[in-house]
Amino acid sequence: MSYCSEFWDVLAQFHAEIEDTNFDLASVRRLLPEIESPVLVVGAGQGLIVAELRKHGYGCDGVDLSSEMIRQAKLRRGISLVQADAKAMSFPAASYATIIYATGVVDFTAEEDDIRAMLMEGRRVVEESGKIFVAFYKASAAQEEFLEMVGLTSNHKLAFRESLEVYLMNPVQMVAWVARRAGLSRFRATIALLRVAGRSTMQERRNTLKMQRVFRRLDDPRSLINAAPEKLPFRNEREIENLFERLGIPIKQLRAFASCWVVRI
Repeated sequence: MSYCSEFWDVLAQFHAEIEDTNFDLASVRRLLPEIESPVLVVGAGQGLIVAELRKHGYGCDGVDLSSEMIRQAKLRRGISLVQADAKAMSFPAASYATIIYATGVVDFTAEEDDIRAMLMEGRRVVEESGKIFVAFYKASAAQEEFLEMVGLTSNHKLAFRESLEVYLMNPVQMVAWVARRAGLSRFRATIALLRVAGRSTMQERRNTLKMQRVFRRLDDPRSLINAAPEKLPFRNEREIENLFERLGIPIKQLRAFASCWVVRI
C-alpha cells in the first residue's frame, strides 16, 4: 500500500511471483510470539500475511489502497480486504490489539507528514496497550554499495523507476550499462557484477530472478515502469532511526530480519 497505487494495480496480476519477499512469511513467523489478536495488516496486498496469521489462529483483517490487489486477494485466497488509505481508515478507535504496516507502506512514502498521519491513524485504531509494527525493505551492504556505485542512490533516495530498467537488460547490456554508469571498463564492470552477486544475500538473488520473470510475463513491461514512482526513500538502519527521531515517535525496538527491518513503536 502506498501513494503509487497505479504501480500496484499494474503489478497485481503478477504479484504472486514476488509477494513473499521483503516482509515475508519467515519475518511474520518470527513475530508470532509478540502478536496479539485481533490484528490489522496495513498494506495487505493479496492477503499473504492475513492468511498466514489466520492459519495460526489470529483474528486478522487487512487493508490496501490498490483495488486490483484487493480483487486478486478475493480471487486467489477468498479473502475480503478493505480498500482504504492508511491515513484515514474506517475502523472505530481501539479496534485492534496489533497493527502491522507491511513493506510498501511507510517505506515507500517520502513525505514525512504523510508517514506521521499514517502512524497516528494506527495509534487511533490500536488499543491503548496495543502493539504497532512497521516493516521496511532491507538491502545488504553489497547491494547498497552497488546502487551507490551506479548512481541509483543519493541522499537517501532510490531512483526507483530507473532501477526497474535493469530487469529489461540481458547480461551483455547489463555489463555495458554498469561500465557507463560507474566509469569502468567492461572487464571491471563484469568483475563488479560478479562481486555484488557473490556478496548479495540468497533472498536478494532470488528476488532478482523473480522480478526478471515478472517483466518477461508482462505484455508491456513499460507499463509497470511508467506507473512506478520516479524515486523512493532509501533507508538503512541509521536513516530509519533518524526518521522516527524527526517524527518525534520513540522506537521501542528495531530489529534486522533477513529480508526487512521491523520497528516496534
